[in-house]
Amino acid sequence: MQNTKNPLIFIIEESIIYKDLIIGYLHSKKYDKIKVFKTGEESIKHLHLNPDIIILDYSGEGMSGLEIMRKVKLTHPKIDFIFLSGQNDVEVAISIMKLGAADYVVKNDKAPARLVKAIEQVILESKKEKMNKGFTIGVFGFFVLLLLLIAGIIFITIVFNF
Repeated sequence: MQNTKNPLIFIIEESIIYKDLIIGYLHSKKYDKIKVFKTGEESIKHLHLNPDIIILDYSGEGMSGLEIMRKVKLTHPKIDFIFLSGQNDVEVAISIMKLGAADYVVKNDKAPARLVKAIEQVILESKKEKMNKGFTIGVFGFFVLLLLLIAGIIFITIVFNF
């Protein structure tokens, strides 16, 4: 995820009512960089906008949500996917998450709040990943500097015969 402060979120949802419900709730939680698409094919044409998160229906018109995720992950592996579904199917949820989805949210009265929690979790994981990467680079840099210091001490010792 590139932008953890205000992520660009793509929503792929056929139902106008459900789409409006999701957008309204996300806006109320200060997520305002949202692009909405009716089909996965349409969203794929806009990947140049570099979305951070794609929220999509598991079973949609045209390509399935799983097909969309697989296709997008080939060229944009850093995009996180959160699936919505009318099915409360634990096996489907587990299999989708094993394939790389961040979460699986069942469409019910608690779905908008659950969706925000899923987005917050994706953001938190992205921040942790960035911190770990920064820490790794910092530790590596420290050891390189330490090796240079030791090499310098050895060089001075040899040159000046201490």
